[in-house]
Amino acid sequence: MKPKQLLLTCLFAGAFATNANAQEEYYDITDYYLENPTFSASFDYDKDATGDVKNTVKDVSGWTLDNTTQKSNAIGATFQYGTAATFYDAAIPATDPDGQSTGGCLALAASFAYQVTYYQNVKLPVGKYLLVVNYRNCNPEADGGSSTTGWWVSSSAVATSSLTTFTYGEWKTDSISFELTELTAGQIKVGFKSATGLPKKKALLAIDRVKLLRDTPYGDIDDYEQPPVVVTDTRYARGATMAFGRIKSIKAESVAERGFCWSENPEPTINDHKTTETLSGTIYVLNELTPATKYYMRAYAKTETGKVGYGDVIKFYTIPKGNVTVTWYTCDVADVNTRMNAAAKQAADIFNALTSINKGFGVGYSPGTPTADCAYQDAPWINMGSNPSYQRTGTLMHEMQHGLGVISYSTHWSGNILRAGEGTGDWLGDRVSAFLDFWDNTTGSHLHGDTQHMWPYGVNGASEDNGKLETYYANAMIGQALGEDGLQHNSKTFAEPYYAFDQEDDVKYYIKSESETYGRNTGFLIPHANGQLFWHEMTPEEAVMNDSTAWYITFTPENQYYQFRNAATGQYLTYSVGFKTLNRSKLTANDNLHLMKGRVDVPFGDTNKRGYWIIHPTNDLSPKALLAKAIGYTSNEVFNISNDAVAQRWLILTAAEMGVQEVEGIKTVTNSQQPTDNCYYDLQGRKVANGQKPTAKGLYIINGQKVILK
Repeated sequence: MKPKQLLLTCLFAGAFATNANAQEEYYDITDYYLENPTFSASFDYDKDATGDVKNTVKDVSGWTLDNTTQKSNAIGATFQYGTAATFYDAAIPATDPDGQSTGGCLALAASFAYQVTYYQNVKLPVGKYLLVVNYRNCNPEADGGSSTTGWWVSSSAVATSSLTTFTYGEWKTDSISFELTELTAGQIKVGFKSATGLPKKKALLAIDRVKLLRDTPYGDIDDYEQPPVVVTDTRYARGATMAFGRIKSIKAESVAERGFCWSENPEPTINDHKTTETLSGTIYVLNELTPATKYYMRAYAKTETGKVGYGDVIKFYTIPKGNVTVTWYTCDVADVNTRMNAAAKQAADIFNALTSINKGFGVGYSPGTPTADCAYQDAPWINMGSNPSYQRTGTLMHEMQHGLGVISYSTHWSGNILRAGEGTGDWLGDRVSAFLDFWDNTTGSHLHGDTQHMWPYGVNGASEDNGKLETYYANAMIGQALGEDGLQHNSKTFAEPYYAFDQEDDVKYYIKSESETYGRNTGFLIPHANGQLFWHEMTPEEAVMNDSTAWYITFTPENQYYQFRNAATGQYLTYSVGFKTLNRSKLTANDNLHLMKGRVDVPFGDTNKRGYWIIHPTNDLSPKALLAKAIGYTSNEVFNISNDAVAQRWLILTAAEMGVQEVEGIKTVTNSQQPTDNCYYDLQGRKVANGQKPTAKGLYIINGQKVILK
């Protein structure tokens, strides 16, 4: 039996219209089948690059270099628009085909009848297709060569471009058509082939906006293969310029690629940013993130035919970039200087990429010191001994942890309430334990140690310095997590703030004391007219009907602090000789509140919740926390990190978490106004009037809105 024949037809280059033949409509299915079609997922040469690029063929995200490519006297690389870099002295276009200066393009050049071609494997169902590619010749001195762009199945089944000349200085469109009569696996290619001579004697192409179009929209016909079912591990770790994720599971017919993608948009795809880089094969590494920025990431997997499946999205914030300096004071031993300069640079770079710590370390050569040592002080000094086995990054980071508080005579470490036993047991802080659970893929982890060492990842001696990045990264992130748990990194500052409560800006939250005595089951935090804070007894239904009990909570990633705005008054919770609410036209430092998550579960309804300390951050070790008191009062008290400090912790709940349906805010109706609904209801949902206003003034529900009749 003869195999079914593919019908392949080429169109000449020219302007492309959606209705290519004035009879057939084509639909854009690019995002379902092609990755990085705009060549903007990452750039080999960004807008800050300079110089002339030649004899360089790079890997391109999402695309595979064809084995027919000749790498000498050729170019294959991505450039960001606006770059000063050139290729074979040709300028990169300033804008894309739509006149926009964002994004970038693929630059192509070849010589001596060779080619530079990239492709993606795809599997396409029955249909009529158009492959559309925008190109621009950047060489004012030559226009020759040919395009290798097209659809390729085999040497006898191929539809390629017919372009052999390229007009200089303007974006043009190349369109290749082909028709498939059965489900077919093939390759989408883009590329350029030279005739004779060196690259500058031929066209120098910029390629952008590859599009795949079909005469039928994406739909059931494309479901010949289900995308992978991916489960993102909800645990993660983040620093300032890096983040890390895990994939919990993948179910797929085939897996050609797996990794993480991320974006500042809530639904990241592999066409935004992606990584397949791992530590130990299972921890995925996100690099080159912007500090103090909200991101979204999720796991993905891609089949051999290009189907992509995504896991659930994780929202996270990078932290401010650390300002850790490690200064090696040069000695008269050359090899020691070489080792220690390299170690100092790597240690500082890792701490700054993964922590928000602000501290300077001086390091000097001390031949009489057996290994190394460091004191806990505002400007720590590290003595580095003569043993070369200790003149390494890991030892230096170990000593830096001493300077950050992991030391015997510091009660913040050896005598901290977060140490089990007599100051030599497990560290009980949640932030460190959560990190270790993620990093080691375990549950119930605890950091442990003695009065001046910690395990794991403490690098307590040359034998523990394995030189691996996962060890160094873990050491730095444990230092950050210790600070977030409450270990003071500096004798004049409080703990490191962090994104403790997962909030959304437009959601109303209701605040209750964690203490049963002070209203956990009966009261809600509410400001009086003078701004003083009280907790009033009311039911959840009554609270949701009263915007004075509702708060909008925002988060500022630049300083990792929260702001609370009352939904009824618009005033902000602030600290001014005590906690209160005040009108603000511009926020002040006193409106920034440090939230620290409690470490014990609190029964609430049918679930357990965690409370939060609401803290006024100060440059000392005794910040004030909001305190619930008897008969509805609140006050402030020096922060108490113990689990018993329930009156200092507050549950922050949505209406849904309280089992109540939220309605719109209060509006005032005068006696002269008529309701838009004939029915008035009281706060318990009982109908009290039908067709006329109630005679009694008060709070009612009309059309799902709270209404005050005066």
